[in-house]
Amino acid sequence: MIIEIIISELDFYLIERVRELRLKSNLSQVMLAHKLGVSEGYIGNIENPKQTAKYNIRMLSRIAIALELDSYLDLFPAKPFSNDLVKIKINLFDKGEAKKDLHQQGEKVERFKEISITPLSEQEILEYDKSRVKK
Repeated sequence: MIIEIIISELDFYLIERVRELRLKSNLSQVMLAHKLGVSEGYIGNIENPKQTAKYNIRMLSRIAIALELDSYLDLFPAKPFSNDLVKIKINLFDKGEAKKDLHQQGEKVERFKEISITPLSEQEILEYDKSRVKK
């Protein structure tokens, strides 16, 4: 299934980075949610590209502790992104395969393939921000 989402480039990176670190720590979404003291669906909602849920700074701090990271730098990219909001077109893979999280050999099973990432223009950002305020 091909979907298109509008998201902060940094938010998209952080969501995928936390997922990657969670899997390396052999934690399921439910296990991480329990460590954080949030509902079982919280991590799943954030990791689902069709949802608009995102991590906030406080939650990222709690995640760093739960995953026993040495530094917040383990979560963030080395350099700032040049774009604010981007339109990302992705091909979501079959849910049954994606839900496995880890392959038998310990390899991460990819949930989607990025087709394109397009920065939003200033006008598109203004329109997006206006539409979010109305909700």
